[in-house]
Amino acid sequence: MKKLLFLLLILFPVLAMAQGHKGEVAECAPMKNGKVCYSDTVRVNDMNQDQLFDVISQWAKKNYAKDIFLSNVTYKKAKGTIQVSSKVEMLLDDTDKTIIKYKMAIKCYDNSYSAEVSNIVYQYDPENNKKFKTYSAENVIANNGKSNTVALIKDPKLFCNATFFFVENLFADILDAVNDAEL
Repeated sequence: MKKLLFLLLILFPVLAMAQGHKGEVAECAPMKNGKVCYSDTVRVNDMNQDQLFDVISQWAKKNYAKDIFLSNVTYKKAKGTIQVSSKVEMLLDDTDKTIIKYKMAIKCYDNSYSAEVSNIVYQYDPENNKKFKTYSAENVIANNGKSNTVALIKDPKLFCNATFFFVENLFADILDAVNDAEL
């Protein structure tokens, strides 16, 4: 019995991590001009602006152009820009969730691209009454959640970390699409 209990104690951290918790980051809410704004610039060898635009616009079409009620994509090939606006359900922890709305701007260049996610708002209803209230990211996660002005949100660091990892996954998806196209 003691061996079983010891084994469970050893495995508990692994089981907890397997449930989707990614941890905390030091700076989970970067700011730009007073707004929460995540950005990523990636160098890509041997791909010109048109090639990058084609690859990333196909990725955007596949991931965002399916339901106009949830997301919208606009393309400007001459400028090499792709604009995405979307809303999705985001898990904060094992039981709590929110709807996150955001805008993503992607700019393609020769041998690089940049992506920014901004204009983030949360639609939150912790009681699950279908009475969502909308809160800007600046009111919830600015200063890594220390500047939270929303009394209903008891743990703004949850929002901050979940948003950071959500955006990092978006950036990784774009990079994966580009890397797959290079093969």
